[in-house]
Amino acid sequence: MSERVAFPYATTGNRHIALQIRVRYDMSKREMRRNMNMNKKNYWLHRVTYENGQAILKNEHRLTIGFSGVAASQAACKAMAEKNYGAFCTAYTAVYKGEIERCKNGLWRFVVEMRIDDIVVVPFPYGFFICKVMGEAVVCNRGKLDLGWERDVEILATCSPRERYANSGLLSRMKCQQTNLNIIDLAQDVDEALDRKRNNTPIDIVGNMSRKLHEELDEHCRPERFEDFVASYFELLGAQATVMSKNYSDKQGDCDVEAVFAALRLTICVQCKKHVDTTDDWAVRQILDYAVQRNEKGEEDNWTYAYWVVSLADKFSDDACRLAHENNVTLVNGDDFCRMLLSVGLR
Repeated sequence: MSERVAFPYATTGNRHIALQIRVRYDMSKREMRRNMNMNKKNYWLHRVTYENGQAILKNEHRLTIGFSGVAASQAACKAMAEKNYGAFCTAYTAVYKGEIERCKNGLWRFVVEMRIDDIVVVPFPYGFFICKVMGEAVVCNRGKLDLGWERDVEILATCSPRERYANSGLLSRMKCQQTNLNIIDLAQDVDEALDRKRNNTPIDIVGNMSRKLHEELDEHCRPERFEDFVASYFELLGAQATVMSKNYSDKQGDCDVEAVFAALRLTICVQCKKHVDTTDDWAVRQILDYAVQRNEKGEEDNWTYAYWVVSLADKFSDDACRLAHENNVTLVNGDDFCRMLLSVGLR
């Protein structure tokens, strides 16, 4: 059996050449490859969906693989101990009578090529573990379970859902159905996923977009235009939204946008503030005064009125929060409103 291996050589100056040679999978060549990587930590993808492997990993911190039949073969174990791939292939074929030949390399990688301190990504439904190899592969005996070898590992991180921690390259590779494979080319992606988990900074595409939108609105949006954005948000939700007139004879308090959901018999009255940093309790008092005026005029039976303050500010003052809580006024800051806008779309 043979494989094609590329060895890059750097010459003087900026010239680089790659020499591709065909080598046999014998002990001497595999030893050469081992020596080339002896100081390099490898990264692996390994599946443990077989024979309760996920529960064993989670509860016992042991990474497992099947092939109990090979584990019972002295010839196969001797070949792997001596790193003799040719003898291993012969013993493997003898155990399985020429069947499941394509799976043998997964076993070889797990027992022979994987080393202490290597990093292993272990997918599970909707997430993945990142583990560090802590022990050599040993033959295991787990009764009726078809498990041949296991390794002690340290679980460095449990990442779920996958999309919050893994870049697209790592997400794509986790779809691979092989038992295991070397993913040294994705070492940076794995390290970044680990950092995101440790630092509690998961990938947040909507959050990043909302922060950018917030910056744009802060810099370029006039107060009147901000009211239009608020009205547009409610219209995209199915309401009939109106930007209220600024001057009328019996004005009391202030409401900038009214959003009527006729089917729900609901009206949301909104005070809009294009503020930076902090919005104080004055905005809450304005919408509460408006509520008093509306109540004095009488409200339609079986109709609900809700009162909001939407501000581009980063936060509301403690007094504003207290007053809003006491009077059931909803406060929406700039970050939250930008997320809300993105959830329905912009126009």
